[in-house]
Amino acid sequence: MLLATLAAAAPALADGQTRESYKAQVEPLCKANREANERIMAGARKRVNRKELDLAGGQFIRVSVSFAGLIERLAAVPPPVGDEHRIERWFVSLRLVRQRLRNVGKYYRAGEEIKAAHESILAERSGISANNTSIVLHFHYCRLGHFS
Repeated sequence: MLLATLAAAAPALADGQTRESYKAQVEPLCKANREANERIMAGARKRVNRKELDLAGGQFIRVSVSFAGLIERLAAVPPPVGDEHRIERWFVSLRLVRQRLRNVGKYYRAGEEIKAAHESILAERSGISANNTSIVLHFHYCRLGHFS
């Protein structure tokens, strides 16, 4: 009976996404987005330091739009078998990062430097949460870094 159960389960696993195949599909998406976001955010810290908050805010808003596009592309990739719940939690954190990056931009545009800094810290914490959720997938480019 145990052999019959194992034999029936083997084809089901063969048809499903593995962690390795999932990583192979999403890492190129994350790499391309990371490179685009680095271009978008170039000089943002200098702009904040020079009090060019409106320009810096625009950069954060643009990066949040770029990040939203990444989330949509990632959501189209089927999750690994057995990791569906983990991937869903990861997406919750990614969406929270996107919203907080947008808020940083809105606050900078409004001249609210302290609120923007606070929201940036929250975005970083959400990024850490996303990284912790996805740690078993051993991402490189899909790991989130600093947002300030």
